[in-house]
Amino acid sequence: MDAQTECVIGTAAAFPRRCYWGQTEISAWVFGDFCLDAQYRSLGPALRLQRACFGALGANDAMFCYDFPSSSMAAVYKRLGVPVAGKMLRLAKVLRVDKKIREIANIPVVTRAVSMLGNSVLAAMPVTHASDSSVEISAYHCHFGEEFSILAERLRGCLGICVQRSAEYLNWRYEDNPLERYETIAARRHGELEGYAIWMEVGEDAWVIDLFGENDPAIVKGLMSEIVATLRRRAVMTLSVWLNDNHPWLSWYTEMGFRVRDSAPIVCVPSPSFANAVDLRAGKWFLMQGDRDS
Repeated sequence: MDAQTECVIGTAAAFPRRCYWGQTEISAWVFGDFCLDAQYRSLGPALRLQRACFGALGANDAMFCYDFPSSSMAAVYKRLGVPVAGKMLRLAKVLRVDKKIREIANIPVVTRAVSMLGNSVLAAMPVTHASDSSVEISAYHCHFGEEFSILAERLRGCLGICVQRSAEYLNWRYEDNPLERYETIAARRHGELEGYAIWMEVGEDAWVIDLFGENDPAIVKGLMSEIVATLRRRAVMTLSVWLNDNHPWLSWYTEMGFRVRDSAPIVCVPSPSFANAVDLRAGKWFLMQGDRDS
């Protein structure tokens, strides 16, 4: 707030998350919605505002906060002495070439012919995955039920520091979200839930927002292969997914033809009680696009 005018000049927010750190369930916050009035966008007000957020962290039971800052916000963290904990990587797989061809040529008959040829080549390329006849993958159209909470509990500590993906959380985050429309597919083995993927379409492109499950290539690659096949039938151009740079399944995505296109920093701020317990920068994380809130 401006002391002279008593006007609000900026706001910042942090959103609560329940997380797994090994076998332990802990409280955390994800930063988001940091903004300042245009005439106050200098480093001083930004530093004071973010320091106030750090102060609030120490006043509750949260063990750490994390953020996916923009380039301007990264400069604020640097001045505050907060080191980069890692990177988020956007991996993309081209499903159709129509969009790229339109950018190069503007002659309809040429673009149609070249696009048909390019799309045929892409469709003929195999989507590598470990097949397993015992895995059944199908669309999921209901509210997330108790089996999703059971899966999250079963996998606590197996994938690194990650958000607790309970049924309650998934319903709040995706199924009951009034702003976005998501689609879900589930993987089961002998009727038991082993994994799931949540994605959305934006114009001619699509994004995998979350994919969670057993540390098994038959599950992970099977889910991604089903999404790729579905989106090709819908004439979607590109499928992207954001993963942290030490994500346990990063190599499986590259094996399926996904390539790194962009990156963004991750920062993590431990609470005073947590700071000496673990080096968060050296820890294993499980982060995806759905883990941010801005």
